Amino acid sequence: MSRAKELRTNQENIMNFYDIFEKFVPEKKSKYVDTLLRLMKKTRNIDDHIEEIKEKFLVDFNIPKEEWEGYGKLQMVFLYRLIDNMFNVTDLQAFQKFCEYNERNLIKQNDLSKYNSFEDITNSLSVAEIIAESKELEKHVKVVLDNDEWLLVRPLTFHSSKKYGSNTKWCTTQENNPDYFIKYASRGVLIYCINKKSGYKVASFYSLDKNEPEFSFWNQKDTRVDSLDTELTDELRAIIFDESKGKGAKTNRFLLSDEERRKEEKSLKLGIDYKYDYSSQEVDNRAERIRNRIERVLEEENETTVEPDAVMMEERLEEANYENRENLIEEQPTYNSSSFNFGN
Repeated sequence: MSRAKELRTNQENIMNFYDIFEKFVPEKKSKYVDTLLRLMKKTRNIDDHIEEIKEKFLVDFNIPKEEWEGYGKLQMVFLYRLIDNMFNVTDLQAFQKFCEYNERNLIKQNDLSKYNSFEDITNSLSVAEIIAESKELEKHVKVVLDNDEWLLVRPLTFHSSKKYGSNTKWCTTQENNPDYFIKYASRGVLIYCINKKSGYKVASFYSLDKNEPEFSFWNQKDTRVDSLDTELTDELRAIIFDESKGKGAKTNRFLLSDEERRKEEKSLKLGIDYKYDYSSQEVDNRAERIRNRIERVLEEENETTVEPDAVMMEERLEEANYENRENLIEEQPTYNSSSFNFGN
């Protein structure tokens, strides 16, 4: 017997609506079961609801409506309710992509019996996506470390932040909301640490703004954690320390090339009416100003725009001013790699 036939005939995988609704009928008389099923199938607007379900499956999972021909109304409603109430749509979408990548031999752990949760699937998928798109993203990141087990990168664009931070709850990866990424990328050193074997991820952030000091680590659920409670080794923590606090350290945003910056500003609709007062004695919150720019774009689409190159030069001048004022480190820091703790 083939595995497919075995699964199809396994009673745990089969559901008979007659057998189910029979349990609601006294003495299990068939005439009442028949009536109950008939009444349920005549539920008001059920036909419209079935079409909505098919449309949702098409949009969410790319399943053609023709695939559902032959399925009963109650079967469709039950399936929809099962997925809607018991499972996460993104988990099923990730599973579909996992299958695709595994067929392309991009999944390192291809023994499917080793997977025991959707989290295992999404972690493995995350690593495969990075491998598949590494060429496209090479200009969008600074690679801090890349060995057989670990990849440490600094995302320079919102696009790369979403890709390398996929399957996490980090605020810097929120779809259609670049505000948090811009805030952190403009304020300091943001590093994503990815275990290439397990898919485990942790992020570190070091603020270069002395008015808002911070050295923090964040797990995949976006909960702040002590660095010693992560899977990072002393060696990895030392590398993060050097990258973050080394002399002349720059913000992620500052490291982005002019060409890629133009592309991102265009995609994020930045670059309109952006001014900076260099006489100010305080370092403004750059993320707040950028967020205001985005809002103004939506409100002022028909107004005269500033040339992108001119805006970019203003940003470069601002960043240089920001770095010179806030990132003066007179001495190289010293530390014991086996004892220092970033999390406090």
